[in-house]
Amino acid sequence: MKMSSAKNTNNWSRRSILAAGAGGLASTFMGGRVLAAGKDTLVITSGADAVTLDPGASFDGQSPLVWRGVYESLLDYKGNTLDFAPSLAESYEVSADKTTYTFKIRRNVKFTDGEVLDAAAVKFNIERQIKIKLGIAFALSPITAIETPDADTVVMKLSAPSDGFLSAFAALITVGMISPKAIRENEKDNDGAQGWLRDNMVGTGPYVLRSYTQSQQAVLMRNPDYWRGWDGDHFERIVVKYVHEASSARLVLEQGETDLALFLPDDVVEALDGKSGIKVTNEPSFDLYYLMMNCKKGPTADPKVRRAIAHGFNYDAFIKDILRGKAKQAHGPIPSTFVGHAADTPAYNYDPEKAKQLLAEAGHPGGGFKLKYNYESGYFWKRPLGELFQANMRDLGIEVEIQELSPATWAGLLSNPDTADHCFGVVWWPTLATPYDYMWSLFHSGAQGSAGYNWGYYSNPEVDKLLDAGMAEPDEAKRFELYGTAQKLLVEDSPALFIYEKNYRVPMSDKLAGFVFNGMRTATLDFYALRRS
Repeated sequence: MKMSSAKNTNNWSRRSILAAGAGGLASTFMGGRVLAAGKDTLVITSGADAVTLDPGASFDGQSPLVWRGVYESLLDYKGNTLDFAPSLAESYEVSADKTTYTFKIRRNVKFTDGEVLDAAAVKFNIERQIKIKLGIAFALSPITAIETPDADTVVMKLSAPSDGFLSAFAALITVGMISPKAIRENEKDNDGAQGWLRDNMVGTGPYVLRSYTQSQQAVLMRNPDYWRGWDGDHFERIVVKYVHEASSARLVLEQGETDLALFLPDDVVEALDGKSGIKVTNEPSFDLYYLMMNCKKGPTADPKVRRAIAHGFNYDAFIKDILRGKAKQAHGPIPSTFVGHAADTPAYNYDPEKAKQLLAEAGHPGGGFKLKYNYESGYFWKRPLGELFQANMRDLGIEVEIQELSPATWAGLLSNPDTADHCFGVVWWPTLATPYDYMWSLFHSGAQGSAGYNWGYYSNPEVDKLLDAGMAEPDEAKRFELYGTAQKLLVEDSPALFIYEKNYRVPMSDKLAGFVFNGMRTATLDFYALRRS
């Protein structure tokens, strides 16, 4: 997950925009400062930079904000539910044994470079995703064959039933459909055009990329040939401004210069609640917050040390003092709001004496060792988490060093097993509508390094076996029983502190309408549905 700092402007995007009559863009900004959002312009601030504009090449939480405006997949979700809705696929069928999936592709859809979206293009994108082994590729591993009996039909055959398989074509991290022509023309060293797609975009979605400057801003403009058409009230342009100072993001929102602010610290969000002209969402979410520990080397490779640390963290202090009570402690790796959460999963309580006892039993009486805690710029909540962790561990005789890094440096450090000897915060929301998504992505042996998000390098063959069996189990009751056992084992092993879950709280202008939150799409927006009231 590398980042590019180069500015790039898509020539084909510019042609499309000029054809649509995109005047007035220069008036949106002056000297790098966000000016008041106009009727036809949606302005968003994000405290976290996009890692890449390639929807197939990353598993991060901030890049999909831009992806969603340009790229589409076969399916979507209905409103705030987990029910599937058609998108680039008009319909689908699943065989009785749940090993054959047949999709009917929507006709008369084109990529913004003029190429037609058909069954061959869909197959090409799925095969590219599998080839590059990034993003949602892990969920596609059961595929044994992809057939295209005609231009409108794609048939996927699986080696076994796969829990959550349809979600791979619907959620935040998904198989976004990219023009095969653009990929072929820009591929280098068999990279699937990842280098070029880092700051270029060619999709079927409602908007096209007008310009992009890494860590500064992305500007999207209407796709004049979008298949859904432009009846009704829609924004002409979308501006995502990367604002790394929370105080600056707060100020421009309060002054009406931006419509919505993402990745603000919790205390800033709460301070904005009730401000004139601003509304703050309060929607049940699937977000769960963890503090991950290195399970491969150093003192935290010992489960007893990790259990000591789990007893040494003051969960209530973080929830009450920092989150102002608007959260609750997590019981294990799956949020209580999510399907398949095992209600009898235990939680660690804050017990410093128990923590000291466990440290002594592990051969570390009085602590006496040092841990590193790293977090990436833009994820403001991770700093206070690290500071409380530092203070709590000091009480146990453990020194914690805190370091802030750029998102690219942070991801590169942790995704490399040779340099990943750190503790770090993670917020997870699901890619697949199954508990497997949380547990595989963060804790399965196969998700280590660039394959997933298991950057604590935890490995337990029993947990792996339970997750793999659950994924292939067609009977829901049996599947959830397997997942429930895995949840309890993870609490016992404590590869992470399971800290809290909370509602989705994001501040926006009270004149912004059309926002519908779905926990499968945290920190993104349906730009096409938004409007100014």
